[in-house]
Amino acid sequence: MEKKVWEKTIHNKVTVVIIIIFAILLLGCAGMSLVIYHGTTKSQKYFNTDPISSVYYEVSDQTAVNEKLAKELNNSNNTLTNAYVELNPYKISPLSGIIIFQTKNDEQIRVYVNDKYVTTMEATKKHSIPIWGLYEDYENKVRIEGTNESQEYTFKTEKSNLKYPLEVLTSTQVTDDIYFMIASYSTHLTGWDTEGKLRFYLTENNSMDVEWLPNGHFLLGTPQGQAREQYVGFVEMDYLGKIYNYYTMKNGYSFEFQLLSNGNIMAAGGEVPVYMKHSMLYIMDPRNGNIISDLDIYDIVKKIDPDFNDKYLGAGAIRNGFYYDEATGEVVVSFRNANTIWSFNYNDKTLNWVLTDPTNPLFASEVWKNYLVETDTGRYPLAQHSPQLVDGKLFYQNNGYDRLSVNEYGRSDAANTFKDAYTDCELLSIDKETHKATTEWVYDHKKEWLSTKFGYARWNADNSKLMNFGYIVNSDYRKTSNNLLDLEKAPTDITHRIIELDKNDNVVFDARSYEGKYRAFKHSLYSEVTQNVSVSTLNIFNTIPKDNLSESSYRKVDLDDTVEWINSLDFTANTFVTDYIFDKEDEIKLYLVNRAGKIYILNYKDKNVSDINRIFNIDLPVGQYALFIKVNDKLYNTNKVYRF
Repeated sequence: MEKKVWEKTIHNKVTVVIIIIFAILLLGCAGMSLVIYHGTTKSQKYFNTDPISSVYYEVSDQTAVNEKLAKELNNSNNTLTNAYVELNPYKISPLSGIIIFQTKNDEQIRVYVNDKYVTTMEATKKHSIPIWGLYEDYENKVRIEGTNESQEYTFKTEKSNLKYPLEVLTSTQVTDDIYFMIASYSTHLTGWDTEGKLRFYLTENNSMDVEWLPNGHFLLGTPQGQAREQYVGFVEMDYLGKIYNYYTMKNGYSFEFQLLSNGNIMAAGGEVPVYMKHSMLYIMDPRNGNIISDLDIYDIVKKIDPDFNDKYLGAGAIRNGFYYDEATGEVVVSFRNANTIWSFNYNDKTLNWVLTDPTNPLFASEVWKNYLVETDTGRYPLAQHSPQLVDGKLFYQNNGYDRLSVNEYGRSDAANTFKDAYTDCELLSIDKETHKATTEWVYDHKKEWLSTKFGYARWNADNSKLMNFGYIVNSDYRKTSNNLLDLEKAPTDITHRIIELDKNDNVVFDARSYEGKYRAFKHSLYSEVTQNVSVSTLNIFNTIPKDNLSESSYRKVDLDDTVEWINSLDFTANTFVTDYIFDKEDEIKLYLVNRAGKIYILNYKDKNVSDINRIFNIDLPVGQYALFIKVNDKLYNTNKVYRF
């Protein structure tokens, strides 16, 4: 009996303890819920606006389009004779369209644009056919032919109103290839046929090099966070303007890509994106964005000459190009601002030779005597572009404009002081033992043109040449002493000229425009067999290291004691751009507040840090965040909400 009473007493005590613990837990949870609820209600008023994606807008805007097109692709009511048809589905490529439908069996579809056969689509049951190369301001007729049926659709395009068209002076070819050009002033990426008719253009400012991939897509830089020709990253895109892969790179991107034989990509960049101190080359795996290897030019040069001017090894160093010879490991790099072309061994991380005027003050040290190349003509690179290795020989465009002396040593920029200067394209054979260069081929157009910037030239495998004289200063302008050669804001005083020579050096294409052109390429729109558009594909690869964020809460920060941010603001998870003028002494922090009142803080700039620009990587839990900016002791409310 006593045992049973004792057991009952213990049982009752345990029950009471459990009840008390449970009550404490309930009170704790209730208190926590009240705190969260209070935080939510406290911060809720900052979320009364449509959220903006923290991903770069040109990429994030495509998500809704992809979802819409995927829905149409899965709609069995869309048939070959009753297809879903849309002009410019991604809203950035007006001379493109898409046709979507299903067939009962796998079928190849033949495509005709304006009565001309252009391609056969790969066999499938679900068809998403890209239509490229439409004429502007025209009712384009597109016919698709299946196994047993066909249908014609009309794509009515608008006039482009591009300010600077291409005027064809000579065209003796029969080809469907398109001349693509990157412009510097008004237009962006455009494509023109041999008659000078516009067949493709982007309305977004994607720029710099274009590298075509085997699948018909191409790589192209994005202006996100851009500073001059330095970029955070680039995209893989097709002629619809559809983005498949978006790369934000820890090394950034400057001027040039090169597709390697194994499918990897070599690119120019730095030790950090955009605001680099070290110019670098790196190889990237496009399947995941991972960096495989790199070559730090700064480190190599500084080991040879510790006193070499840092200014010419950073963001302003690699200017308009490099070229990598996979067979030998040699890579040639243009440092336009330094009037210099370098040759490195990428595999050994060593310097082979330097092509620059022997009087170049940057190379005054005795250590450079063993590297400097002597030419047989006494002509050396001046503001040069696009070096290329052709069977071990150096091909490049020599602008003939002494940019280094003007920028660094006070030489006059008056146009008439360069009356005898001219631009040419040269092929040099360089003896790697004696460091002597023999000139084997030159195109100089009778020494009449001075293209001060933006040029590009390529020697093709069949010995034809495509040369882009991107910024020719008009001869009348050069005769006037008061005129300066910096004409970025006056494109009417310059002419662009693109010249193509066949293997026998006959002119087969000659065209001009009155806007500077960074680059010109020749490429086809369609392949013999074209892939259907993978409408759902949109990969984001971000290799920029994640920033460490400090954390706070609404209880520690008075979000109501703020000033409205009235300046411009362009923010992504990697970039922050504004026209607010920061002082060197300013301390700048970015506050991101979620609905529960939790605050994540990025220390953007410490006090007395002269470099107020940088690229970062804010990685937050999925949700919406109101953005505040703290400058010293003052907190600003941007009234913007970002979606992570």
